[in-house]
Formats: sequence, structure tokens, C-alpha cells
Amino acid sequence: MTKPVHPKNASARTAAAYLAVLGLARTLGYVITRLKIAKLLYLADLRAIEAGDDPVSGIQWKWLNYGPYNNSLLFLEDELVEAGVVRREPEPYYGGQWLRLIDEASVGYDMEPEEMAVLSSVVAEFGDLLATSLKDLSYQTAPMRDAQGRGRGTTLDLSLARPRPRLTGLAARMQGIINRLPEQENDPGVFEDMIIESAALAAPRRHATRELLGDDE
Repeated sequence: MTKPVHPKNASARTAAAYLAVLGLARTLGYVITRLKIAKLLYLADLRAIEAGDDPVSGIQWKWLNYGPYNNSLLFLEDELVEAGVVRREPEPYYGGQWLRLIDEASVGYDMEPEEMAVLSSVVAEFGDLLATSLKDLSYQTAPMRDAQGRGRGTTLDLSLARPRPRLTGLAARMQGIINRLPEQENDPGVFEDMIIESAALAAPRRHATRELLGDDE
């Protein structure tokens, strides 16, 4: 039976994405830790943005300990554990916490198929990596490189993950437009005006030159 859960410290969208990652990891047999789930959600947001879509998690990412994070994830974890939806288990090697989905929950937001596709691809690609590897990977992303130049605690600018326009393609399109323009003809009147203007300025130029040279003639 699906349990209704109403998170107080995170949006329903964030809770839905969080639970989706745990569910996908359970299906694939991947172990998820507190650090890993944050990094997987962050990478999913970047993948969505790279595709021109909105972030899937609804999290405002900041540069905190171990890279992209938001403390709302800690409070959400506590709420889901208290509701009996997620179980925490001590991680035997690094002193962290394993997180396991043990029951289905309804949090008031259903992930769109496109959002689930992004989460599925990210969990399938990165879900078996160690938390430290995911942390190192996150530090190589454009928003984190930018944040390191601005200082710890700063909000990450996810728009930096959007693909830049290909200038080579733009140049080719512009050249195509130019090629389709009608042939431009020279206006003979322009050259006649230039000759008249040059002749009119000849006498003043000669006078100015003699003054500069000290020639009184």
C-alpha cells in the first residue's frame, strides 16, 4: 500500500525525485548513500538542462561540503525515515549512511515520463560509482567550476550547463542568407560625389600644408 507523505522541508517535486532515484537504484541493485543520492540528483538536473529542459529535482544547489548539496535533503531524509518509507543503515567502511527504499510513497507529485527518463539514464550510468568518484565528477561540471571561483556556500548557476550555440553553424547560415541576397550594383553617383568633395578640399589642404612647413608663398 502506498503511504502518503507530506514533506515539510522539501518540495513535493524534490521528494518525488529523491524517491525515484532510490527506487531505480533498488531495481538495479545499486547501494545508495547520502552523498551519492545528492550527486545523482545534481547530475540529473544538469542532464535535463543540457537537453533544454528544466531541472528535475527542484533543488537549489549550493557549494557545500563534498560539492553540490542542499541541507533540505537531510531534513527530507529524516522525514522519509520517520514515515517508514526509507531505511537508514550504517555504512561499514566510511561511517556514512546507506539509504534503502522499503515502501512506496505518494508525495503529491508524479514525475513526468521525460523526468523519469533522465533519472533512469543517470542512475544507470553513474549509480554504481563510489560516492567519492561522483563527488570528483561533480567538481568537473561547469556550475561547480564557476562556484569555486566565487567561494564556498555560493548558489550554483545551473544555466552554465546549457549548450552554447554552435558558431560554425551560425556562420554557415549567415553565409547562406548572404548568398541568397540579390546582386548589389555600384552607384556611379557615389564616386562622382567623392571626386567633387576631394577637389573642394584640395585648396584648404595645400594652405594648411604650407603653414605647417613655414612656407609663406
